[in-house]
Amino acid sequence: MIETPSLVDQYCHGVLRTELGLGTFEAQLARTEGPPAPGTTLFDTQTGFAVRRWCPPLLGLEPHCPPARYLARRRELGALESGRRLLRGSGITTYLVDTGLPGDLTGPGEMASAGDAAAHEIVRLELLAEQVADTSGTVESFLANLAESVHGAAAHAVAFTSLAGVRHGLALAPEPP
Repeated sequence: MIETPSLVDQYCHGVLRTELGLGTFEAQLARTEGPPAPGTTLFDTQTGFAVRRWCPPLLGLEPHCPPARYLARRRELGALESGRRLLRGSGITTYLVDTGLPGDLTGPGEMASAGDAAAHEIVRLELLAEQVADTSGTVESFLANLAESVHGAAAHAVAFTSLAGVRHGLALAPEPP
């Protein structure tokens, strides 16, 4: 018999620790610049269809149940239990977690516990730069402090990430700004 291979989520963010209403939850389904097409909601996107198909059964509901029922069930179970069921039901055995997104999100340790999986941190370079910028008085000091901060983070991080790639893609010019 062929064994199912281990699944690794090679880039994710933590799970929200709080419950969301219908509108706020829907806004999390897509990172979009505008509203959904007329007559639709973000539950009508490919991500929305996937959530409505695969997530409700993990919470004891029928696939494609109405979004309001799905969110009511999440509230009944609570954020912690819902997250635990959804993460464990994914089949993912390792999470690589970008800890640079703002908000009340779980970190790698909580993801590992809730998902009964391994989890490792991806460090966002912009956050390191922001942290050292507050204590650096000169450009030279900033560069030295940033190098030290990156070196320190490398002791526990499995990767680094930057928003530059998200905003500019691989066509980012290598010259200094």
